[in-house]
Amino acid sequence: MLYLISLGLWDEKDMSLRALEAGRKCKKLYLELYTSPWFGSRKELERLFGKPIELVGRQKLEEGISGLIEEARKTDVGILVPGDALSATTHLSILAEAKRQKVKARVIHGSSILTAIAESGLSLYRFGQTVTLPKDGPKKSFWDAVRKNLRAGLHTLVLLEPGLGLERALKLLKLRRPLVAGCRFGGETLIRYGRPSKLKELGDCQPAVLVIPAKLSFYEEEFLSILAKE
Repeated sequence: MLYLISLGLWDEKDMSLRALEAGRKCKKLYLELYTSPWFGSRKELERLFGKPIELVGRQKLEEGISGLIEEARKTDVGILVPGDALSATTHLSILAEAKRQKVKARVIHGSSILTAIAESGLSLYRFGQTVTLPKDGPKKSFWDAVRKNLRAGLHTLVLLEPGLGLERALKLLKLRRPLVAGCRFGGETLIRYGRPSKLKELGDCQPAVLVIPAKLSFYEEEFLSILAKE
């Protein structure tokens, strides 16, 4: 069987008991860290699971996925993933391929930035398409998605490419409107609301996300007014 095991937002302490149980059951464990930042320790994971863990990159999981799935046909194989195991399309592709190959697969879900952003006071029901800001700046498709969300009255969650800090991201966006900025979710979380000139006070905090809010509800506005004073 193939297991997609979520590690949670910050480190190994964010794993669920079910994730721990599944990892211990697996004969082989792989750890991927290229789709999302993670601040745990592979050595500590190996101690918790009681077995060695192989670190894998994009080539193994995308180009070599057939071999991995064949391995899972014969024994229990686990892929350890930061955040929630299905937040990245890479892992959904792995799940789909396993089903096509008639190999049993199970997903162990975990905490994700897609839900943790609710700590900002913004309603999860009012988020539209999520976008990613690359290090070389936003593309046309980025702004197309933001405009579409705003026209529909929906907030836009902006994920930052790994290695891109908050201060640099604000410079790339060149926005003047109030934004929500959050960083280190799951660790020592910091969330602020205000214009970019104020948010720059957070420095190059990583890993970070931004939200471009649409028109706020009364409750959202009330919560953000508290954040604006912090």
